[in-house]
Amino acid sequence: MKSPFSSEWSPTRRDLLGGAAKLGIGAAMLGAGIAPSRAETPVKGGTLRMALAGGSSADSLDPRTYAETVARNVGVSICNQLIEITPDNKMVPELAESWDTKGATTWTIDLRKGVEFHNGKTLEAADVIYSINLHRGETTSGAKAIFNAIKDIKADGKQRLVIELDAPNADFMYAFADYHAMIVPDGFTDFGKLVGTGGYRLEEFKPGLRSLVSRNANYWKSDRAHVEAVETTVVNDGTARVMALRGGKADIINRVDRKVVKLLGAGSGIEVVRSPGGIHWTFIGLANAKPTSDNNVRLALKYAFDRKKVLDVVFGGLGIIGNDHPVSPSSPYYNAGLTQHEYDPDKARFHLKQAGMDSLALELYTSDAVFPEAIDMASVYQGQAGAGGVNLSVVRRPADGYWNDTWMKKPYCMSVWLTRPIDQTFTLIYKSGASWNESYWSNEKFDKLLAEGKSALDFDKRKEIYGEMQGMLAEEGPSVIPVFADFLDAKGTRVKGYEPSPVADLCGDRAAERVWLAS
Repeated sequence: MKSPFSSEWSPTRRDLLGGAAKLGIGAAMLGAGIAPSRAETPVKGGTLRMALAGGSSADSLDPRTYAETVARNVGVSICNQLIEITPDNKMVPELAESWDTKGATTWTIDLRKGVEFHNGKTLEAADVIYSINLHRGETTSGAKAIFNAIKDIKADGKQRLVIELDAPNADFMYAFADYHAMIVPDGFTDFGKLVGTGGYRLEEFKPGLRSLVSRNANYWKSDRAHVEAVETTVVNDGTARVMALRGGKADIINRVDRKVVKLLGAGSGIEVVRSPGGIHWTFIGLANAKPTSDNNVRLALKYAFDRKKVLDVVFGGLGIIGNDHPVSPSSPYYNAGLTQHEYDPDKARFHLKQAGMDSLALELYTSDAVFPEAIDMASVYQGQAGAGGVNLSVVRRPADGYWNDTWMKKPYCMSVWLTRPIDQTFTLIYKSGASWNESYWSNEKFDKLLAEGKSALDFDKRKEIYGEMQGMLAEEGPSVIPVFADFLDAKGTRVKGYEPSPVADLCGDRAAERVWLAS
């Protein structure tokens, strides 16, 4: 048998379940409200092995390029950010020691003292300014739309920086939790040999294959980075990941197939970690290409989607029904007053007729790169949409390269997004001209409301504005957003300190520095 980390090793689901019976292993579900290991004393040492989906030969450790899981997790293990989002969704200082603002336009940030980069350089304001400027101006960074709001950034001594925004933004500090916002030394360009202030030093990075990092003995966080090394192997096949965990070749895996979770049953040996509602999918209708440039076509696509069926069949009920905008019901800004889009074939046909069509034939592009559920979601959608006159042909593309050759290029394709602060979500994905505006949708009123919402210091006013924007996306926006689903990771029971996160899978991309291995 080939190694489970070989691209040639591809066991069937029958192999997987047979292996379960032979090994006598079942799975326990670990919910988001449980922090099972925090009371235990962390143990130092050992090598943590992660077999992860979300890696590609196109990956880079340049923070401007971060998008998928593997590059993000390796980057976060090597670098720190100014702030950190905790498992209970609170913003706490990381490299920023404290901050203050005047009118939400001028922000003063004091840096943590005595922090060193892996190359021995002491962290100073110039390093932070350089790192943030990587995402401003003429840049290909996915975070450009966030950080171009900075009008000026300058040092006030070695440990303080002052930021001037082009308009007030009450939630601006959350920008520094974006996974692009890694802090590197001033002038640093050799991202193939990434240097940071994080818990681990880079030893090896082979895009699409594996990475190895070793513990930074001088790490400034004494209560983090417990294991001596973290080995990450790219395993994009879902069955292969589970078999790697079962066979003792991996300690942690991500993107557990929900069908496999049901079949595993109760028992010991593997714990499935559930982080509720942290991810949503978009079925993107390009606003600059026919036929999806017609909003009536997009509305037909929305009404042709049986959300409840997809939630039940594909996700086993582990999620929440969406309403064609990217704000989850768990958000304090969620607009509960909007009419829920239901599966309604008659309405779908009505909107097709409004678009001058009796029926619609359309290719839907998808891939395993869009998380394991993407293919099944597309298939269920295809099976139900025909009743509304929407005849979908599902085109499955290889995971490697999907984000370069399909996403933002095909008139109707799938994407997936992590939970972000609401202003970041609107700015990155729906603001006119944003680098990651995946549909090329542009709406002047929406852009104006976004600016007003960011500037509003009163929460109720901000919620009112953001609620109106949710309604605009539901009725005029480019995408079908049918569900908000739970992240599902899995780990061996010797992995301790693992905490579900609302930010992303794998402890919000921070599993490497948070967990330890029981002796």
